[in-house]
Amino acid sequence: MPRKKNYKASAARTSQAVKADPAATQAVPSPDDARIDMVALLGPEARFPQDKRVLDLREWLGRGIDMWVCSVGFCLKTILLSGARETATVTAYFTNVGYLFEYLTGGEQTLAAARPQTPTDMSPLTVQHFIGWLKKRAQAEGWRPSSARSAYNHVKAVVVALLDQGIIRGDRSRFFPRGAISWRGEEGLQTSLSDAEQERLARAIKSDLVAIHHKRLTLNQGTVQGLRLLVVAHRQGFNPTPLLEMRRDALAPGFLPGTVRIRTAKYRNRKIRSSAGRAAKSAKPSEQDLVFDLSEGAVLQQAIASTSDLVEAASPAHKQRIWLYRANATNGPTHSGSVICLNKKSLNATIEGVISRHKLLGDDGKPLRVNLSRLRKSRFDRALRVSDGDLAVTANLMGNTPKVAGINYPSMNHSRQAEAAGFMNGDYIAMMQAGHADGARVEIRSVEVRPHKATTEDSPQTLPTQTPIASCKDTINGEHSPHDGESHCDRYVMCLFCSSFAVVGTVEELWRLFSFQAFAKSELGYLDEKLGAERTADQTLEDLRDRYRMVIPYIDDFTQQQFAPSRVAQARTKTAAGLHPYWQHQMTMSRRAQSRGPEGLQGSSGTVDDSGIGGRFGT
Repeated sequence: MPRKKNYKASAARTSQAVKADPAATQAVPSPDDARIDMVALLGPEARFPQDKRVLDLREWLGRGIDMWVCSVGFCLKTILLSGARETATVTAYFTNVGYLFEYLTGGEQTLAAARPQTPTDMSPLTVQHFIGWLKKRAQAEGWRPSSARSAYNHVKAVVVALLDQGIIRGDRSRFFPRGAISWRGEEGLQTSLSDAEQERLARAIKSDLVAIHHKRLTLNQGTVQGLRLLVVAHRQGFNPTPLLEMRRDALAPGFLPGTVRIRTAKYRNRKIRSSAGRAAKSAKPSEQDLVFDLSEGAVLQQAIASTSDLVEAASPAHKQRIWLYRANATNGPTHSGSVICLNKKSLNATIEGVISRHKLLGDDGKPLRVNLSRLRKSRFDRALRVSDGDLAVTANLMGNTPKVAGINYPSMNHSRQAEAAGFMNGDYIAMMQAGHADGARVEIRSVEVRPHKATTEDSPQTLPTQTPIASCKDTINGEHSPHDGESHCDRYVMCLFCSSFAVVGTVEELWRLFSFQAFAKSELGYLDEKLGAERTADQTLEDLRDRYRMVIPYIDDFTQQQFAPSRVAQARTKTAAGLHPYWQHQMTMSRRAQSRGPEGLQGSSGTVDDSGIGGRFGT
């Protein structure tokens, strides 16, 4: 049976609230309720995720709705004392209830018959008019559907509390229609970072931390803590509040060697999440100055160890926090010299500093936009890729249900938009034109190529066999081999369309691959020159040309994604200096065949052995 939240205060909490504030038991709200000092009401040890400590509604007094203002203030104070909601939630109620007050004081914009002077005059018709007013305002000001729905839900929560306390009389079910403001079909405001953007950001953060470690860069303690937090956020994808409020006992040994467990608390649903991370590498004392570990465990240990002397000076609410630092003049005169904890404002300043120092740009050419929501969605993308598209496994890694993960985390970043646009502008049109010209054709698709990795079992897997293009895991039983049990496959044009194709990623191997790419460009240029831009009736040559057109850019794409830029650059430089001897020989033979005129073109189709792309290289 599913569990339901219980927002009713316990008897012990109620008696505690009465002792703390006897006025809270009064049935009649007073003007004093229009201002709530949450620190004085709940004590200094109360949890305040946001900077706001005082909820002041007195600006709405004297506008003809004083009874409304006092009643709402009394209601918010009661909710705080009951402990049924977090202070951040009550602060959100306070922020959005202003829309209800604007509606009630809206003059001619609000029908006088539907505007109740006191809460006791409120009726279901009032709620209907308020929903219509809120929709018109959202449309006029260009709100997102989620913003209008959020405002309505927060106001609704306050009205429901007034109903529960008897200040508004009536049946709750008659006041609020189901699905009053829908958000369905709306795209998320934040998108994930592409792989290239994540790599640039990670490199910048690492560069700063290493420079600080070796005293080549001087930053204040708050910025250093912010950089460490970004490392953990990028690796783990935690929600902002649980990450900022991480406790000093969050680290625990992992169940597997080389791992740690990182515990975070989500107070809204009263859950403790434990996720696996990499442990700090053990280094010898003589290696401490040379080894700088950036695993999650190491970064968290650095943050804890560097702030151990600040715990005593921290406020009671922050003594157990990890991201402590001593404030300076940039944090404001009221905080200067005191020990405070990272918050969203100081973290945003750290992010802006990283982007400014390293001039980080996004895929759209504009300054890179980074926040914890984008990092969490990027973590979702990586988890989904690792789990081969299994949403249930991905949601478990993210600490959510599949429904929540599927609704909130998938996004279309600039990289995916460019890929989709490239497909629609090129591959899709070519596919449709080809299908119209030749009827039903078999779709040509290159296999997804990843670097080959040997297994870690007791009997490690042998390296693939080297081929003129790269490597092959099975040259005898591959998809395009002769399948006679003896002969090795030599149809090298088909390598990138075969599941046996493998790439180890050495410079020598990439040199062979790029040499084949240069040969393919030469052959494609010759075929385009002789055949023209339009498709011909020769299906064999057209199929060969299609494969060349797909393989040439595909080699650029997957080598850039899968291998280190320095290694790819070395292989490119070596290819520019000279092709691999095998492909240099094939280039020479192809030119000889092409010089023979029409026979050369026929040789490219595979009817002339050892010339052009024929014989062993044909399709």
